[in-house]
Amino acid sequence: MTLYALSHKALAGALITACLGLSACERLGNGIEARREIAFSVLSSDDVRTQALWAPVVADLQKQTGLKVKIVPSANYDAQVLTFQTKKAQAGWFTNLSGAEVLGRGHGAVFAGAEGITAYQSLIIVPAASKLKAEDLLKCNRKLTLGLGERRAAASGQAPLYYFFQPNRINMKTCFKAVMTGTADENIDGVISGKLNAVAVDTDILQALRKNAPERFARVKVIWASEALPEDVLIYRDDLDPVTREKLRSFFLSYGRSPGAEGDRQRNILKALELGGFAPEDDDHFIPIRLMKASVELMQAERAENKALIARAKERLEKARADKRAADAATAPQAPADARPASLSAN
Repeated sequence: MTLYALSHKALAGALITACLGLSACERLGNGIEARREIAFSVLSSDDVRTQALWAPVVADLQKQTGLKVKIVPSANYDAQVLTFQTKKAQAGWFTNLSGAEVLGRGHGAVFAGAEGITAYQSLIIVPAASKLKAEDLLKCNRKLTLGLGERRAAASGQAPLYYFFQPNRINMKTCFKAVMTGTADENIDGVISGKLNAVAVDTDILQALRKNAPERFARVKVIWASEALPEDVLIYRDDLDPVTREKLRSFFLSYGRSPGAEGDRQRNILKALELGGFAPEDDDHFIPIRLMKASVELMQAERAENKALIARAKERLEKARADKRAADAATAPQAPADARPASLSAN
């Protein structure tokens, strides 16, 4: 049950429970407790760098909202999901699969999405001197080693399967010499060292590599890119009080949109995070990701001839398709910019 589905009395009880015994909350009346402090979760393979990049945003968030905000870095996707599950964080910046899992477990709600500077895509890279082409990965000769991202990495883990290998009916277990799973850093190290013939990454990872390690960036090249993928999102916990929710929503949706010098300063902070700003989003953001994930799971279950997993994947795929149909039906078609209402048309 989401926060919006709770009665006023149940809502108050839930919020009191969430803040019970914590000095981080203040009483607003009607039994509702608003937080004075929150923890903000981010995925990070480099805590020092992550803290440095997000620190200016957090400083502005604290100044504008009056909240005390602590950054909670997570080394991997499982750890970040756990921060919400164990209530160690009340809001966070989530990738698509980890964010979808948070929502699937009933721990949060999407309130904003990223406006990227460039399209967010899945990429397959090889050593710069390699003669491999994308079609060579489809030869199924068991001679190549491939590196994929972690299970919850949508762009580097699921997207290559969904957009590239699955349409070409490639069985990963029988077509490659080995398929390894690792972090972005591990996979890039593997392809540069020659231990892996090709690896999947995403545009954000490659942009960071070009900026922070140009000598390493020069040692790889892209041989395949997916279509644009949904950007990362901001999520807050379902049991976060409505006052704090609105503070977060208002701050992020207005950040970087001010005119003049202050707006320029904020936009420069966002640029360092490879972001153009934030736009309103809701839980429907994850429908394309759920479709991709369920489709890949169904393919893998059918290859394994596991009836239970096949049935589960089919159920998830149909639910995602039904949600997409409902979302499409609820989205009113937009009239062309130069269209005139019929009442204003000449007779």
